[in-house]
Amino acid sequence: MLLLKILLASTVVGSAVATTCDNLTTTDYNNLTVALVRAPPPGFPLPLLNRNYTGLNFDLNATVTDAEAFIEEAAQNGANLIVFPELWFPGYPVGNNPKWIVDHVEEYIDNSMTVPGPHWSRLLAAAKTNNIYLALAFSERTAESIYMAQAIISNYGEVLLHRQKVRPSGGERDIWSDGTMEGLRVIDTPYGRWGILECWEHFRPTEVFPLLAQAEHIHIAAAPYTPDAKDPNALSWETLEVNAGAVRTYAVNAGAVTIWAGVGYSAVYGADGIETAEMLASVPFTTPMLYNSINTTSFNRSKTYNVNGEQSWGVLKQIEDAWPYYIPKVIGTFVLKKQNLISDLLQYNITA
Repeated sequence: MLLLKILLASTVVGSAVATTCDNLTTTDYNNLTVALVRAPPPGFPLPLLNRNYTGLNFDLNATVTDAEAFIEEAAQNGANLIVFPELWFPGYPVGNNPKWIVDHVEEYIDNSMTVPGPHWSRLLAAAKTNNIYLALAFSERTAESIYMAQAIISNYGEVLLHRQKVRPSGGERDIWSDGTMEGLRVIDTPYGRWGILECWEHFRPTEVFPLLAQAEHIHIAAAPYTPDAKDPNALSWETLEVNAGAVRTYAVNAGAVTIWAGVGYSAVYGADGIETAEMLASVPFTTPMLYNSINTTSFNRSKTYNVNGEQSWGVLKQIEDAWPYYIPKVIGTFVLKKQNLISDLLQYNITA
């Protein structure tokens, strides 16, 4: 009888191991299904383009709770990757200005994510539990400053890439500090080579050229929010027309499928710059995510650069050689790194 029990137990264990191995080996890396989060985080002013924060609060804990639900839902719907908009954790400060800093910056800093930290750990656990990759975009708090950060997390809960926006745009730079160039790298995944940038970084050669040189297959573009075309309430820099121009151009230059996630309008563009999927901002947020499947079979996984390509060292040298003779070759103030100390932001809040 004892021998029989041992044999039965061995059979059950063996079957479980075999089933697990079968599941691991049957993953279809020829197809990447992506879920683009287009719903706002808690405390986001609505309708879209509303700038009134009266009665609203930033709440990182509630935002991570919503994210966990979206991650689970996306995985249950067959997604291999979920992408969040720019600063979705804890929310992009729509219409930020000096008064916004006075009224909200302390709360915002308190609800910015620390890495590592408890909210960060919850997101890593959600990736692992649901067997799904995450493309995160969040306000990151360090001991001294806050940064506009992004990360790619594997389906095992591993951090594959963690970067900070090199130069926050416009009024963003009064709040968040400049990041570094080190994060401008493309990572290898079983689904191809992935890179990631935020919003108006797609207009800047400083950020764009190093990524284009690294032979991306999938590019992830995080926008804070995007209205539909010809929205009369949108400022020029907020418009779909302006931002889509940069993202489509990036897709063509990179020859990469480009995923553009933002609160409201979201889209996936093919390597030719033409949308293969989109969801308008006018669609109710009861549909919180846009799904799209990407065929990865054409990706050349052995190619990580092209010395003969348009984005190569030779081209960079050609640009340098073409520099107009009358313009001084000096390091100007644009590239000087700016750091906003939390202590200064809080003092601004007190004295402004």
